Amino acid sequence: MQEYSIIGSGPAGAAAAYMLSKNGYKVKVYEANKRLAMKPCGLGVPSVKDLPIKIQKQYIVQTINGVTMYVDDVIVLDKENFLEGYILDKENFLESLIIESGSELIKNSGFNPLKNSIKENGNIKEINSAIIAGGFAFYSGEKINAIQTIVSSKSLEGLKKLIIFFDTDIVGYYWIFPAGDEIEVGVGGYRNVEELTKLLNKFIENNEYLRGSKVINPIKGAEIAVGGVNLDFDYKFPKIGEAAGFVLPLTGEGIRPSLISGFEIANAMINGYDIKNHLSKLKITNSIKIQRKILERVKSMDRERRKELLSSMPAEVHAEVALGGMSKLKIIKALASRPDLALKLMNYMGD
Repeated sequence: MQEYSIIGSGPAGAAAAYMLSKNGYKVKVYEANKRLAMKPCGLGVPSVKDLPIKIQKQYIVQTINGVTMYVDDVIVLDKENFLEGYILDKENFLESLIIESGSELIKNSGFNPLKNSIKENGNIKEINSAIIAGGFAFYSGEKINAIQTIVSSKSLEGLKKLIIFFDTDIVGYYWIFPAGDEIEVGVGGYRNVEELTKLLNKFIENNEYLRGSKVINPIKGAEIAVGGVNLDFDYKFPKIGEAAGFVLPLTGEGIRPSLISGFEIANAMINGYDIKNHLSKLKITNSIKIQRKILERVKSMDRERRKELLSSMPAEVHAEVALGGMSKLKIIKALASRPDLALKLMNYMGD
């Protein structure tokens, strides 16, 4: 029986372990931390229609059916009952995915990429065959900082949509996500952690949705890979998930792209496909590529031009971009009355 080691138990590592184990491979998943899902994130999967793995009900904290999005203070998208998404119990979902597939999960096991060695039960051993799914720490492209906290808010009880504010000053976004009886509030962008902390506190104090809310968790942060998919692996072993840039750069969404990438690298290995070629042709890879191009263009503009471009997009375009669909046909139809804007977006989307 062929054996594989997977470095990291996040969405990508868990999905790869699930797929490989279900197809007869012996899999060990190594997690550097004592618990899974330690990275603070919004825990949102805004659309599940393209997920290769079904999420069981017991791991769904909250269903999501809509999105409200702002560019600065201008509302550009407000749609309900147009999608099926979830807020996850990420830790238990990932652990169950690994364990129930028959994979072995080994926690508190750090990986040394210089020696290709792993710590297992206090012993150091060399690894000959592995998949790197260790998250942003293994990503060599552009990253931004992101922080978040948890608040309680009576005014937001029963919230079933995502609320996102794109800030043209920091070229980043604030988010308000439901999480059962609590609300996740965060910000990510091109600022250091100290500046983001000040901005987040100000946002919580002044935002109309959050008035009267109470912060109940300390602010925590992490980096987010926004440089796009990089399949030129700089380690001996292939990378997937955020380690390979499977994150939507404009929204920071990473759970869904990482799950897809983990499933598909396993699919390539099982069927003898060329890994890089297979991953490069995925729909999600193309969506990330297009979003990265748009992000690069937006970054190069001054703030007024950013605001004009993003505020002028129809709601249907924002919905398509935010969910990573990036359908040219849908965007062209939505921009039928704005050929100038359609041409710009088509240029960003390329071939």
